[in-house]
Amino acid sequence: MKNDFEATDWFKDIFDRNYEYIRNYLYYLSGDISLAEDLTQDVFMTLWEKRSAIRDETIRPLLFTIARNCYLKNKRHENYDLKFRTTHLQEFDNKSPEYLLELKEFDKKLQKAIADLPGKCRPVFLMNRIDGMTYRQIAENTGVSVKAVEKQMSKALAFFRNKLGIDI
Repeated sequence: MKNDFEATDWFKDIFDRNYEYIRNYLYYLSGDISLAEDLTQDVFMTLWEKRSAIRDETIRPLLFTIARNCYLKNKRHENYDLKFRTTHLQEFDNKSPEYLLELKEFDKKLQKAIADLPGKCRPVFLMNRIDGMTYRQIAENTGVSVKAVEKQMSKALAFFRNKLGIDI
């Protein structure tokens, strides 16, 4: 068991290295950045409470497991609406109003398609395409096999081809 000083330094290091990954993962699951930040705090509170029983080599997969469990617990206890992150499109003087309207409409369709991704496809897709994580990193962080990640990405891309008629 770590003394209080060692535990505080250990926790701060773990928090600093993993906060953004966990918050993004929870955002990808929930679609609500505020909820993701609240749940991320719960994840790290749980980690602190269980610090004496944790082996350092299992930290990141453990954090993702705690995060998933916090999300599922929250989902069971609350009836929540999916909130979309609104993207502000840059307006350029040299773009026609029709182009800007089409761009805005496409952005709405894309956001809806991302929100409608089935099951585990959404967090896997967003971790890969937004965070730039490799399939192996996603697999390690979520505790699934690389093949499972590949399958979820394949499903997500097929979903986009069907829904939007494009490859992403």
